[in-house]
Amino acid sequence: MANAEKTSSGSDIDEKKRKRKLSNRESARRSRLKKQKMMEDTILEISTLERRIKECSERCKVARQRLDSVESENAVLISEKTWLSSYVRDLENMMATTSLTLTQSGGDDQNANADGDCRRRPWQQYGSDSLQPLASFKT
Repeated sequence: MANAEKTSSGSDIDEKKRKRKLSNRESARRSRLKKQKMMEDTILEISTLERRIKECSERCKVARQRLDSVESENAVLISEKTWLSSYVRDLENMMATTSLTLTQSGGDDQNANADGDCRRRPWQQYGSDSLQPLASFKT
């Protein structure tokens, strides 16, 4: 019977080893599958992020081009505003000078128009389409 107990005890140990090996193999297989799934998910996430980066870069490029265009347009408008401000100032000065001259000469100015308006209109020299100030008048 001692031999039978040994055999029984030995087969119990062998059975436990076999079950442990199977359990370890199954655990290793699950671990490999989990790692593979994580790698696939990571690769998919990288791909998605790269696509989003490309889309954001394109939007940034379009926004940069629009900004450059708006800045250029703004510079033109600022230049036009400066010119127009100067032009209005020159016209106001010319009107003040003409008014002063007319007042001093008694109103008999040869610049009076057909309507009896004695104010000088400097753009009439260039035609009605052009509103250029007199070149000779500088402040």
